[in-house]
Amino acid sequence: MAKTSSLSHRVTADLRSDIVSGALEPGAWLKTETLAARYGVSANPVREALWRLQGEGFVVANPNQGARVRVVDDDFVRNIFEIREALEPLIIRRFCERATASDIARLREAAAVFAELASRKSPQFLALDGANRAFHAIITEGEFNVQALEVMDRYAGLINAMRAKLPISPAALRQRVRQHDEMIDAIVSADVERAAAVATAHIRAAREDMLTQMRQARTEAARATATP
Repeated sequence: MAKTSSLSHRVTADLRSDIVSGALEPGAWLKTETLAARYGVSANPVREALWRLQGEGFVVANPNQGARVRVVDDDFVRNIFEIREALEPLIIRRFCERATASDIARLREAAAVFAELASRKSPQFLALDGANRAFHAIITEGEFNVQALEVMDRYAGLINAMRAKLPISPAALRQRVRQHDEMIDAIVSADVERAAAVATAHIRAAREDMLTQMRQARTEAARATATP
């Protein structure tokens, strides 16, 4: 049993990596037998891996049809950010009411780390994403609505995997740095409504930046295909 569990975790990591890298393209069918041969395991670890990745949002299972790599299109991105827009302002409102001086100091430090990374000539997405997650993790600490956090986190890996393939907009990064600072100012002032408004604007800006980059990527791909 332990060996099977270990294998399934390895297959999960390998399969996730192949989806993120594009080795397994969006919409591709994920056949158990083919994947078992690909990763050198039996069918059971593959089934467990598919089940895990379905929970993370990377895989879509269709009854009587099998599993496919999820397609991340504009509508999917809008839907995920719509969920975030509904939940994150609520969470930051509650954080405003419980934030301590220590919490605020940690927020300032996390914001400074993100700002430093964002100011670099060629910032790396993974580093930026880690710093951004660290900033927002302080706000979600102590949040009692675990289900809300689970809903927001479910597709975070998939969205980030898609975002990592897209260019990074310097203007969008500068805006994100400003919004982090504005959130902190609102929290320090215990201005609950302003903090929620900034959080909403923060989410909308991230959504529009991602959709813009996705459209530009499609346009460039179409031009490349049309070029003889």
